[in-house]
Amino acid sequence: MSAQANPSNDDLSLGYLVYLYLWPFWMFKDVQRGNALERAAAFRHNRERRIYLPAYLLKWSLLFVLSVAAISLVEQAGLQNLEWRTACLMLACSTGIFAACAFVVMTQITVAYLFLCRWEQ
Repeated sequence: MSAQANPSNDDLSLGYLVYLYLWPFWMFKDVQRGNALERAAAFRHNRERRIYLPAYLLKWSLLFVLSVAAISLVEQAGLQNLEWRTACLMLACSTGIFAACAFVVMTQITVAYLFLCRWEQ
């Protein structure tokens, strides 16, 4: 790996740490590259890393639940204060888009986990 792929602790920005904390697919290798032995080694590597996926699924589930709760709160605030109704509607829509994206990521993590647990090469 290059030096760029493994930055030192001083070079880690907050955005990069959030990326590592929330996105599980950075630790997996591409099993479509290389010869048969390299692909098998990459698949074994991925199967070893699958144990981390439930923790990532829990993180994204929590984000999904919090965003759905935020949608409800923002909608209620928009109904109570008619002056802020449009702003609350826009905020609820953007939070709903984030909730939909979180659901998609949860689905991807679940499929990857089941694939790595159940499928034998």
